Amino acid sequence: MQDIMHLREETPLDLEPSGIWPVVATILIVGYLSLSRAFAYLGIPWWKVFIGEVVLALLFIFGPKLNARAWPWAFLKVPVLKRFSILYGLFLGYGIVQIGHGILAGNPPLVALRDLTFNYYPIYFFLGLSAGLMRPDLLPRLLRGFAWFNGIYGVLYLFVLNRVDWFVPGVSDEIVNVPIFGQPIYSFIALLGLIAYEKDLWRSWHLLGLNAFVMLGMQFRTEWFAFAVGIITWFIVTGQGKRLLQATAILSALFCLMYITNFSVPGPEGRGGGDISIRQLTDRAIAPFRADTSDAKAAAGIGTESQESTFVWRTVWWLLIWNAVHSSINTTVWGFGYGYPLGDLAPYLAGEFIRTPHNEFFYALGYTGWIGVVLFFLFEGEILRLLWRVNRRTREPFGVPFWVSMMAYGMFFPLGETPYGAIPFYLIVGWVAAPVLLASRPVQQEQYVSTEAYFPAASSSGAAVL
Repeated sequence: MQDIMHLREETPLDLEPSGIWPVVATILIVGYLSLSRAFAYLGIPWWKVFIGEVVLALLFIFGPKLNARAWPWAFLKVPVLKRFSILYGLFLGYGIVQIGHGILAGNPPLVALRDLTFNYYPIYFFLGLSAGLMRPDLLPRLLRGFAWFNGIYGVLYLFVLNRVDWFVPGVSDEIVNVPIFGQPIYSFIALLGLIAYEKDLWRSWHLLGLNAFVMLGMQFRTEWFAFAVGIITWFIVTGQGKRLLQATAILSALFCLMYITNFSVPGPEGRGGGDISIRQLTDRAIAPFRADTSDAKAAAGIGTESQESTFVWRTVWWLLIWNAVHSSINTTVWGFGYGYPLGDLAPYLAGEFIRTPHNEFFYALGYTGWIGVVLFFLFEGEILRLLWRVNRRTREPFGVPFWVSMMAYGMFFPLGETPYGAIPFYLIVGWVAAPVLLASRPVQQEQYVSTEAYFPAASSSGAAVL
C-alpha cells in the first residue's frame, strides 16, 4: 500500500462542516469513561434500548456525509482504509455467522444477538474517524476535560457516592443492580492523556495527583497493570526520558505523602473490603502472586471475596473454557456459538447470568473458536498499524500507547463486549487515526510543544487525502 507520505493531495475528501458529531463523540467518550455501566444504561432499560445502540442507529440515518455520500460508503472507498475495511467486514460477517451457529445449537436467539456487540461496536471507529477529521485539535482538550471530571467525580465517589444505594430502574432481575453513580475505572486513560499531551507536567501536577489517587483508591489491579504497560509503551514510542522522570516524581510524591501521613480511609463498597492505605494497596498488588486453589474454593463455596480469590476464580474459569473448546475439532474451530452460557462451564458459576470471562481472548475463543480469535487480532492489529502510521507521520504520542494499554486492560476486563469498554475505545482510536487521511506536510518538531505537533491541520479547503 502506498505510503501516506506520497499520497496524492489533489484528490480531496470533501467533508461537511463539523456539526454535531464531534460533540456526540465527546459526550460518549467522557460519559462512558467516567460513569461506566451507569452511562451505558441510559435509555429505556425495560425495552432494552440503550444510548450506545440509539446513537449507532442515528449515525446510520443522519451521519456525516463525505463527498456527498453517506459515510459508510465514502470510507470504504478510501485506499488507506481498504485493508481495515476488509478485515472488519470479515470480523463482522463472522459474528453474524456465529449468531446462526448459536441458534442452531439451541441457544436463545435474543441472547445470541446480544453477543454480537463484540462485532458491531467497532463501527464506532468510523464515528471517531469522522470526529477526528472534523476537529483534529479537540482530542487533547477532551482528555484534559475528562481528567478534570474523573478526578473530581472519582474523589467524590471514593468518599461519598459509592455508599449511595440508588440504582438504575428497569434493569432485568437477571443482571446485578446498576448504581446511578458508576465506578470511575478509567483513570489510567486520564493519566496517559495528560502525560502524552500536557505541555508542562509540573503545572498539571494536581490533575495527575487527583487521577492517580482515584486509580489507586478504586483498587483495580487491572488498571494499575494497564497504566504500567501504557507508560512503558509511551516511553518506547516517544523516548521522552525527562518527561517520564517528571511524571514519576509527581506520582511518587503522592505515595510518599500517603506513607508519611499514614493515610487510611475506608475503601469503596464492592471492592472486597479493606481501606485505602499504602499497606492495603501493596497487599492487593501482590495478591495474585500468592493466590492458591484454596482461595478459589473459598470463593466458590462460601461466597467470600478476597484479593487472591478474585484472581483465581477467573483463571480457573479461563482454563475450563480452554479445555472445553479444545474437547472437539468442531468447537476448536468454531467455538460454541453466540448465546452459549460460558459461565456454566465453571461449577461455581453455573446458573449465574454472566456472559463474559473478563478476557477478550477467552471471549473470542469460547464463543467463536480459533477462527474468531484470529480474525479479532488481525482486525485489532490493523488498527495498531494505522495508529503507528499516524505516529510516524505526526509524532502523535497517545494513540499507540493507548491501544496497547487497552489491549492489556481487555485481558482482565470486559472491554470489547461491553459498551462502556468498546465504544470509548473505538471512538478514541478512530479519532487518533484520522490524521492518516489528512493532507498536510510531515511534522518536523521533535518536542511536544503544541497540539499541532500531533494533529497537523488539514489544508485550507478542509481536504483529506484519499
